[in-house]
Amino acid sequence: MKGIFQQGIFKWLIPAIAGFVLITALYLLMQNTMPKYAGRVPFLLLLFIFDWLILKNIVVLLKKCGSITRRLFIVLWWSPLAVLLLFLLGTSVFPLQSMDKFWRIYLPGIALMAYLAKIIMLIPLLPVFLLQIKARVTGFFFGKTPATSGKSILFLRRMGIFIGSLAFAGLLIGSTIWVYKFKIHSVSLQIEELPDALEGLRIVQLSDLHLGSWMSAAPLQRAIDKVNALNPDIVVFTGDMVNYSSAEVKGFGNILAQVRAPLGVYAVLGNHDYGDYTSWKTPEDKEENMNDLIDFYKSIGWKLLRNSTEVISIDSARLLMAGVENWSATARFKRYGDMAKTMEGVTYGDFNILLSHDPTHWDAEVLENYRGFDLTLSGHTHGMQLGIEALGMKWSPARYMYKHWAGLTIQGNRNGRDNYLYVNRGLGHIAYPGRVGILPEITLITLARKD
Repeated sequence: MKGIFQQGIFKWLIPAIAGFVLITALYLLMQNTMPKYAGRVPFLLLLFIFDWLILKNIVVLLKKCGSITRRLFIVLWWSPLAVLLLFLLGTSVFPLQSMDKFWRIYLPGIALMAYLAKIIMLIPLLPVFLLQIKARVTGFFFGKTPATSGKSILFLRRMGIFIGSLAFAGLLIGSTIWVYKFKIHSVSLQIEELPDALEGLRIVQLSDLHLGSWMSAAPLQRAIDKVNALNPDIVVFTGDMVNYSSAEVKGFGNILAQVRAPLGVYAVLGNHDYGDYTSWKTPEDKEENMNDLIDFYKSIGWKLLRNSTEVISIDSARLLMAGVENWSATARFKRYGDMAKTMEGVTYGDFNILLSHDPTHWDAEVLENYRGFDLTLSGHTHGMQLGIEALGMKWSPARYMYKHWAGLTIQGNRNGRDNYLYVNRGLGHIAYPGRVGILPEITLITLARKD
């Protein structure tokens, strides 16, 4: 009997069955407690396979190291997966809003950084995996397994370790330095038949503060000082004030109340503001959370537009400011917005601005039915907080998820006046606690008459 269990198939079968039982139990637990996150459980299984395949290839580089060094490396290698597993288990017992910021933000954030580095590490290892697959297939059909070692294989494995370490170092810098390196993006819009009263109007846009991710209020103070130094006429905020609950605004109200704009500060809600990403004991608790957030906006003097509009009179000109609740063209995000309600009985002004958190709304509905809006302002994408914007290059993984993921887009209007969409890269962060290449943004938009 002992000999049977020492056979190769049982060495793999027993751990596989145990792992399957564990994953199934965890999935059922998440379905009962936080069904929104249950889909992440099979993803952990994929991460395990991913980790194992890479570790199997690079651990051979540690043969000349001492046993303590090898064991330490293996423990560190599996730590990110263990952290994500414990985090997922913890959120099924403790609501996210009750967790300390370090446990809720930086611990899973470091695990995410490790996996991003491992994905980079995978690039030079792909040829190694292909050679190993070829060797297995050849051995199975012809009984002769080609060698999968040599200087070239060793070089690729070392290169994987090198670029993976380099990527992790960059992500660490992104989470300590670039995360609060605020960048001002200045845009001038050339508008046909713009009234004289609106010539030179300065609009500052902020988006995606995600206050629950800020470990200190000091960087936010620097950002608001930069906003006020721009001397805006109007300031707008395009959603995602918090991550999970209104409790995250504590300690930031006195700073946000310092925003100065003579024509007002206007805001809309983002997908994270509704409390949909954590568990609540009762529906009443979730409703109370929303009411607390609305009260917060009132306390700092920001006008929250919830499927509503505001007409701003500037001398003889009328500027229409409309704000729609979160409206997404994708099924992943709940749709609270109602443009018909927003525009009921409303006539367009001399210049018309729509605040809509998710940029997919622009193509899906605004351009189709509400082309009277000269400018739509959105956020949501964060530019994935990762990418390249230098030397004429503009790339981010966000481009594979969003048609419009950062910056200005122009669409010709049927009446000869252009429609503009501007997507702000966000001031805060979530998931990965940093920024690499896509810096936190403050947008200054200036209106000018088109000659």
